[in-house]
Amino acid sequence: MTLRGEFPVLARKFRQLAAAWRALEVSVVEDLPSGERPAASDRLAEVVTDGTADLQPALRAMDAISMEIGRPISIEIADALHAAALALLRTQRRLDDEFRCHHAATELARAVQGRGPEWIGWARSIRSGVDGCVDSLRSTENTMLRCWRETAELAMRFGIEEGSEGRR
Repeated sequence: MTLRGEFPVLARKFRQLAAAWRALEVSVVEDLPSGERPAASDRLAEVVTDGTADLQPALRAMDAISMEIGRPISIEIADALHAAALALLRTQRRLDDEFRCHHAATELARAVQGRGPEWIGWARSIRSGVDGCVDSLRSTENTMLRCWRETAELAMRFGIEEGSEGRR
């Protein structure tokens, strides 16, 4: 596939990742059972809110690149890929460090222990949301790698430099 063909796919994958992350955010924040909240719930709410903010620059970059399709390849594409790569890296780290590692999983299990079935359901919903984010993240990363490969091939072939528009 060509770079021009991969960018719309990447933009779609980023929107899917943002939707999966939003579903996780709903589980963490809006589906929180009533009553006294464990401290872990506040921390997770902050994590998902920060994650949503981290995805926004990449989504804007993908929208900007979508408008560039059909124009000569330029440095803006590399800038957009960089913004997207940063968002993916931060999302991956956030998922691994705050949800998937042993410490985080144990902390969530302890937070809901003895609180009743609605809290256990809340924790399961979070785990399910995390799984959805991981699946979407991996798919987006695969598409991102194809975009980087296509960009590198074009740069090698046509010598795209900063400030130049390059050639088709």
